[in-house]
Amino acid sequence: MLIDQNTLIKIRNYGALKYTSDRIIVLLGLDPDEARRFNEEFRDDQSQVRRFYEQGVAIGEYNIDVELAKQGEKGDVFAIMEINKQHENRRIDQLRNELFGV
Repeated sequence: MLIDQNTLIKIRNYGALKYTSDRIIVLLGLDPDEARRFNEEFRDDQSQVRRFYEQGVAIGEYNIDVELAKQGEKGDVFAIMEINKQHENRRIDQLRNELFGV
């Protein structure tokens, strides 16, 4: 499936919002055949679609972390607890991926 740069940027932006592949398909207005091909690429870790989506997820998490850090610097206890919880969850996810590939 050949996707232009503009569509890849949209996919990255949707990734930042952690939209599902089904929701992205609707937003891109893909027909059933395009949707099937999109889902195949979305599941392929080596495809451009998946790389742009994952980059978007990382950007979205980064933006949240930055905002929580700013609030934590101001003394917001909830923000400090939340960023610590997110870091721990990411560490667990990373270990799970390294150990079990999931």
